[in-house]
Amino acid sequence: MPTDRTTPVSPATPDMTAFVRVTGIRGGRFVEFVYGLGDGDLAVELIMPFAAFDEFCVRQRAVVLPSDVVDAAPAGTAGLYHPPPASPDLDGRETA
Repeated sequence: MPTDRTTPVSPATPDMTAFVRVTGIRGGRFVEFVYGLGDGDLAVELIMPFAAFDEFCVRQRAVVLPSDVVDAAPAGTAGLYHPPPASPDLDGRETA
């Protein structure tokens, strides 16, 4: 059954949880990460552009595990790998 790009895709079997852990940022353009299923015995290292990584995580319904390299994402980006940048509110104060 074909799916469009917005349709989430379940992991290999319903009893397996998909997870990702960001392991690095390459050239400010790519996310390096480990993608695993189940208890982690089945895992692979991947690298993707930021937008593709976000889409991959949504489609796989992946649980994003904590990472030590989260702050290495390029400034001004938001998503699973980086918090949204602060922006001034109406009073000129920065908000998150």
